[in-house]
Amino acid sequence: MRFEEIKGFGQKRIEKLREAGLTPSDLVMYFPSKYVYAESKLAQFSDGEVAIVATCTSKPSIRYVRKGLSICRATFFDGNESFDCVWFNQPFVVKALTVGCAYALIGKLKRGKSVELIVSTCSLYDGSPIMTIYRPLKGIPSKVIKDAIKQIIGKVTIKGQISDEFCLSHGILPLDKCLKSLHCPQNRQELEISRANAALQILSFNLATFLLFKGRIDQNKVKKYDMNIPALQKVMSSLPYELTEDQRLAVEKTVADMHSDRRMNRLIEGDVGCGKTIVAFLAMYYATLSGYQAALMAPTEILARQHYQKAVEFFTPLGVKCELLCGSQNKERRAEALFNIEHGNAQIVIGTHSVFQEAVVFKDLALAVVDEQHRFGVEQRGSLENKGQGTDFLVMSATPIPRTLALTLYGELDVSLIKTIPYGKAKIFTRLVPEKKIGDMFDYLYNRSLEGEKSYIVCPRVDDDETISATELYKKLSKKYGTTVGLVHGQMRDEQKNEAMRQFVVGEVKILVCTTVIEVGLDVPDAINIVIFDAEAYGLSQLHQLRGRVGRGKKDSYCFVVSKEDKPSETIRYFLGTNNGFELAEYDFKVRGAGDFLGKRQHGSDTIFAGVGINEEMLGRAKELADELIKSGEAVASQSIDYIKDLTLN
Repeated sequence: MRFEEIKGFGQKRIEKLREAGLTPSDLVMYFPSKYVYAESKLAQFSDGEVAIVATCTSKPSIRYVRKGLSICRATFFDGNESFDCVWFNQPFVVKALTVGCAYALIGKLKRGKSVELIVSTCSLYDGSPIMTIYRPLKGIPSKVIKDAIKQIIGKVTIKGQISDEFCLSHGILPLDKCLKSLHCPQNRQELEISRANAALQILSFNLATFLLFKGRIDQNKVKKYDMNIPALQKVMSSLPYELTEDQRLAVEKTVADMHSDRRMNRLIEGDVGCGKTIVAFLAMYYATLSGYQAALMAPTEILARQHYQKAVEFFTPLGVKCELLCGSQNKERRAEALFNIEHGNAQIVIGTHSVFQEAVVFKDLALAVVDEQHRFGVEQRGSLENKGQGTDFLVMSATPIPRTLALTLYGELDVSLIKTIPYGKAKIFTRLVPEKKIGDMFDYLYNRSLEGEKSYIVCPRVDDDETISATELYKKLSKKYGTTVGLVHGQMRDEQKNEAMRQFVVGEVKILVCTTVIEVGLDVPDAINIVIFDAEAYGLSQLHQLRGRVGRGKKDSYCFVVSKEDKPSETIRYFLGTNNGFELAEYDFKVRGAGDFLGKRQHGSDTIFAGVGINEEMLGRAKELADELIKSGEAVASQSIDYIKDLTLN
């Protein structure tokens, strides 16, 4: 469906949405960031975040404390009590507020001699029992997003990948009902039921597709490998370091899988910095010894290029040619790479999703390796696996997977755990930084940069009025510290990101302000410090991934956690005291659910769907439904995991 088909959409709005690359389906799956309940009263809340509806009862005033700091105040009444609302550096609020009008307010409550609400979001109340608040998306204001979604929701029928008949027969609300309730809820109970039902059917379909994909892999072997164990052992013994016992065992089991009668389907799981990549390289080399090709797929171009550089260093002395495939290559270079891959001139291929595109033809692909496997949908993994006849499959993950989730997701999949950290690896110390010390911390990073140290500063968002953003912090720090500060985030073009990372790697930039685009696998040995703002915005596994960007050389490193709360949460305290990724994953699963392990991120959320985490009870129910979906033929292995199958006009 196109926006033009929906009556009421103006051409200017359509152009704006289209420029942002959005479709009606994208907006239907873009959920409110906050819900404000009309019946909520301030008395229900203690200090912390508050979301209420209240009426403005006084004309707002503004006071300019000093250059760069203004304070706007206005009195509000929630039906029970009066309180002051405060805005910092938002002088436009004075003209925006109207006495006598009701507003949905979200902010931080402070109770002392007086009651104050430090406002982060203020929207004119629309009269609904539960008012929805949307974050701006790709430069489009939240009001435009909300109006567009309201237009779509009221005029379409939504069909999910699971039929309405199947849902109703198994006691689940159809996706149409769930999504419309999430965007236009009438009461708390309806909202929670819709959220849980949608999450359950989406997880069930996701699992069913995954299980079908796994079954498709479990077929008889086509390719046979030569017994080149002595040649492999010679390379292992010539490495400039000694492999750990876990690494040796992983190589041994991988090679045994490659020689078995069944196609290999092995997961190599290990904490950040445990040495998974060399295990994968040794398996790939073993494939080339029999005259076959091997491919490694990474989730980002930055990581793919990093793997490629390491691959060239490892394979070239062994007489094995490597090729890189990624989106930013020019036509001539890409054509040369495709030729070398098709004619067998390149035995090792490293790339992003470009590796499984239709134009890529392998001469004889035997081994497919996927790094950070949970970042790819099953359809993408399957596309790479299908590039060869009877391809063996090896997946790697530095995101430790909770045991319960791993058993459900992977079943009989063979797992190699690498728990031992290589000898001589630097220690990482994690420290909490209070807000009043942020300026001192920035000065410390700058002074360390003069000594050659590099630092990451991670912000939760690219642009945001509610919290610290990468672009605003970059402007502030570059103004103070000059060209030693750089910026990289996911909305940049690939060539811009690659150039920003190049400058950081070679030392032209020493302090890199960034988003979680640097989360996975990035290896800069002289990056010593990392700052993580708004740590509560991330799950423990993601925080651990970010922490793993430092401590990759021989120098002890520091992870500075900046919390916007006066007292860190129990989760943040656990992170501060634990460096073990497996322990963090188990704790995170118990507290937050499974998050993003199934490879389909929702906008602004690490949960499976609209703020819903996966607990053990939901996982068990979803597995039962997944089995029913497969038996009934509702799930088809070739389908991609797009939860909306169709949007049709009413």
